[in-house]
Amino acid sequence: MNKAEKVLNFANQNNGIITTRQVTELGVGRWVLQTLEKLEKIYPVQRGVYVTENGYADDFFLLQERYPKGIYSHETALYLLGFSDRAPIQINMTFEQGTSTSRMKADNVLPVTISKKEWFEVGVTSVRRPGGTEVKVYEIERVLVDLMKPKYDADLEQVIPAYKRYAASKKKDVNKLFRYARIFGVEKKVRNYMGVLL
Repeated sequence: MNKAEKVLNFANQNNGIITTRQVTELGVGRWVLQTLEKLEKIYPVQRGVYVTENGYADDFFLLQERYPKGIYSHETALYLLGFSDRAPIQINMTFEQGTSTSRMKADNVLPVTISKKEWFEVGVTSVRRPGGTEVKVYEIERVLVDLMKPKYDADLEQVIPAYKRYAASKKKDVNKLFRYARIFGVEKKVRNYMGVLL
């Protein structure tokens, strides 16, 4: 198997997607991507991301490739996790403090920064997107807690229905919800919401 075949084989096993980072990890020079592009075996969809003829990379995957340090959060996470039917107008992503956020506005990303690394990593999970890609997102308990933080101006038209869906969900973990609420200092607010619904 030559280098071009190796890259194509990987892309085909990866939902028809290949990134320059993955090519480097395969130990193949990036020139192979240019060769495959000229042969019309792959097509660029954004800087550093290519798809095969049958490949599909959705917008959330592409945005995460552009900002790999970010985790989908707040109202955007509600949508990705199925706790809101409203597609986000503006994309919420959380980053560690110190991450450069200057160019995100052009991509319609509303960055939220967190100062403590251990808090940034609490409750990270992933969801599968159409086409088979996965994106990093906070789990629902963390999202519901984040929406209660006083510094964040949450959209109550999405928050209240999300809490109702959560309360009715068979997969809810109320102990985890309260544990996260304690960590982030909003336990009283969360207990008030859940007390009405449970």
